Amino acid sequence: MSRVFLLFVLITSSLFVQSQNHPTDYFRAPLDIPMVLSGTFGELRSNHFHAGIDIKTQGASGLKVYAVADGYVSRIKVSPWGYGKAIYITHSNGYTSVYAHLKNYHSSIQDYVRKAQYKKESYSIELFPNKEELTVKKGDLIAFSGNSGSSAAPHLHFELRTSNNEFPQNGLQFGFDIKDEIPPIIREIKVTPRGKGSQVSQQNLAKAFKSLGKNGTYKIEAPISIHGSASIGIYTHDLLNGANNKNGVYSIELLIDSQQVYYHQMDEFGFHETHYINSHIDYAEKQQSKKRLHSCYLEANNQLTIYEHVENKGIITPEGTHRAKFIVKDVYGNTSVLNFTLTNTSYIPPSNDVVSPPISSIFSYQKAHIFKGEGLELHIPKNALYDSLYFQYTVSPDTFTNCYAPVHHVHNKNVALHKSYAISIDNTVSGSLKEKAFIAQIGDKGQTIYRGGKWVNGKLTTKLKSFGDYSVAIDTLAPTIKPLNIHPNKHMTSSTLKMRVLDDLSGIKTYRAEIDGEWVLMEFDPKKARLTHYFKNSLQKGDHTFTLEIIDDRANVSHYKVGFSR
Repeated sequence: MSRVFLLFVLITSSLFVQSQNHPTDYFRAPLDIPMVLSGTFGELRSNHFHAGIDIKTQGASGLKVYAVADGYVSRIKVSPWGYGKAIYITHSNGYTSVYAHLKNYHSSIQDYVRKAQYKKESYSIELFPNKEELTVKKGDLIAFSGNSGSSAAPHLHFELRTSNNEFPQNGLQFGFDIKDEIPPIIREIKVTPRGKGSQVSQQNLAKAFKSLGKNGTYKIEAPISIHGSASIGIYTHDLLNGANNKNGVYSIELLIDSQQVYYHQMDEFGFHETHYINSHIDYAEKQQSKKRLHSCYLEANNQLTIYEHVENKGIITPEGTHRAKFIVKDVYGNTSVLNFTLTNTSYIPPSNDVVSPPISSIFSYQKAHIFKGEGLELHIPKNALYDSLYFQYTVSPDTFTNCYAPVHHVHNKNVALHKSYAISIDNTVSGSLKEKAFIAQIGDKGQTIYRGGKWVNGKLTTKLKSFGDYSVAIDTLAPTIKPLNIHPNKHMTSSTLKMRVLDDLSGIKTYRAEIDGEWVLMEFDPKKARLTHYFKNSLQKGDHTFTLEIIDDRANVSHYKVGFSR
C-alpha cells in the first residue's frame, strides 16, 4: 500500500468518524414548525441531567411528529410517569431517536400498541418490535405531540442516542435550525470553605456573591477573602432566541491566574451515571433555596464522565491575591465571562459557632454500614454515599400525632445519597392495621409523606433515597372516585368516558375498568388525577354496565358501577 493511498485512507476514515460523531445533515426536524426550545441537553433537573431537547409546541397538543430519518421502531413505552407515551426509532447510522410525552401514536403504531395493551390488560406497557414490524421513512408521520407522563406543559421531548450503548447525545450538535445569539447568564457564585479552620469572608460558612454585568461580561466588584481552602460554585443558565426559559449551559471553565483548575462540557452521558447530578450540584443549596448550582467540586465518589479537567478536586488554597475567571459557553459558542479576585486573609475566630448534633458514627463511602439506633436499623450499601460521612442521629422521645413510632432524625436531608438504603423501624401497629402501616417521612410542616414499607422479621422495612425525619403511620382511607361525564342511565354520545380518581396518601397502585364484564383500556393521567376511556366503534348500541375498581398501595379498595347506553 502506497504512502499516498494510506494517507488518503486515514484522512477519509477520520472524516467519516467525525461525521458519524455529529452528522449535521442527516436528520430532519421532528416537527414542521420552527424549533424553539424550552429545555436543552444536560440541563440540571431533579435527580438527573436532561437527556434531550424540549421543543415548544406553541402551547398546544396534537402537533404532527415526524421520523427524523429512515429506520425502524425499536421500542415503544407507555407509562403514566416519566416519558409518558414514547417512541424509539433506530437508524442505520448508529443513532436512535426518541420522541416523548406524546398525545398518541399514528395509525399502524397506535393499532400495534392498542392490541398489546388489550392482550396484557394494562395501560402501562413496553414493547420491542423487530426490525421488520414497524419500519419508517424520513418524514413519515409517527405520532402527535402531547403532555403525557411527567411533563409540566405540552411540548416534544426529543433525543438522539448512540444505539450501541444508549448514551444520550447533545442534540444541538446535529445541525438543527435553532437560533441562539444570546450568551449565558451568570447570576452568582458561591464560595464554600473546605477543611478545618477554613473561612470565607472571615466566616466558617459558605457565602454567595452576586454578579454585576450583562451581555456576556460580568464581575464581582469586591475581592473575596479566603483563609485556608475553598471551592467555588456557579449559578448560571442559558437563554435562546424566542423563549424565556432558563436552559442548561454547555461548558464551564474556571481559571485562577490564567491556569485552568476546572472544566466540564456536556456532549454525552450514560443513564447509569445521571444520578451523580446530586454530587455535581450544590445539593444543600438546592434543598434550601431550590437553586441548582454547579458546585465545581468533586466529591470522592462522583464518577461522572463529563469532567475534562479538575485540579485538586476543585479545592483552591490562595496565597496572596489572585485573579479568577469563570468562562461559561452554550453549544453555539456564545460566551460569558465572570471576573473576580481572590485574596488570602488571616484566621478570625468566629463570634457565633454553629452547634451541630453529636456525631453518632463515621461512614466510609467505600464500605457498607449497619447502624442501630433506638428502635431503628439502617443498612447503607457500599458507594451509596458521595463521600465519607460524619453521621448524626437522634430520636424524639414522644410519638408524633397519628404516628405509631417516635420520630427518628436520620442525619440531614441536605446531604445527598447515590443509592437507596434500607430502614427498619420498631412500632406499635398490630392486628389488622399491620397491612396498612408504612414508613412515613415527616415533612417540614409536619405532614406525613408516604415512603412504602413491608414487614420483614417483625419489623416494618423500606428503602429510602434521602436522609430526613422518619416514623410509622397507617393508611386506612380508600381512594376516591368521581365520575366526570357519566351518571346512571345516561345516554353517552361522547367519544370518551372520564373519571377523577384520587388517593392522597399511599397512592393508586392498580385499577381495572370493565364494560359488560370485559376489560377496557383507560388512560391514567396523574397530573389531572384522571382516567379516560375512548369508546371503541365496535361497542354495540344499547344498554351497558361500566365498573371501576381502584386499589391503593396499602390495599384499600374503592368500587364504582353505573349503567349507561350508547
